[in-house]
Amino acid sequence: MAIKKQFYSWSNLIKDCSFLANKLKLRKFDFVVAISRGGLMPTALLAYLLKIKKVGSISYSHYIGDDIRGKLELVLAPSEKIKNSRVLLVDDKADTGLTLIAAKNFLERKNNKIVTVTLHYAPRSKIKPDLYRRKVKNIWIVYPWELPAKK
Repeated sequence: MAIKKQFYSWSNLIKDCSFLANKLKLRKFDFVVAISRGGLMPTALLAYLLKIKKVGSISYSHYIGDDIRGKLELVLAPSEKIKNSRVLLVDDKADTGLTLIAAKNFLERKNNKIVTVTLHYAPRSKIKPDLYRRKVKNIWIVYPWELPAKK
């Protein structure tokens, strides 16, 4: 059975990031960190909306294709300057939650206080983000920055 896909637009991204920024505006963050690659676009928007100039990224890989997972591997660690700080950690979706957990744990080992935020949250995720915009079940979100797979 093929998994159902839902296409997510740039205008939805802007609306959802504005909503999330409004919920976060009274909190203070030293850094915003994207989980690359999916979290890069929402991170950029949130950084602008929240006026956070210190932006970093952490990169993991384990998706081979739509909903096909391999071993989770750290591809690129964030800057060593991100320590003893208040960090907003951003990803597009908490699906299994494994990437979000790994990134959060990595940053917490540097004595950072982490707030997690995602655009989408699947209840099957092993972690519930501190803030998310929409709960989704049994669908694959196709974000506008994702290019179609080459055959």
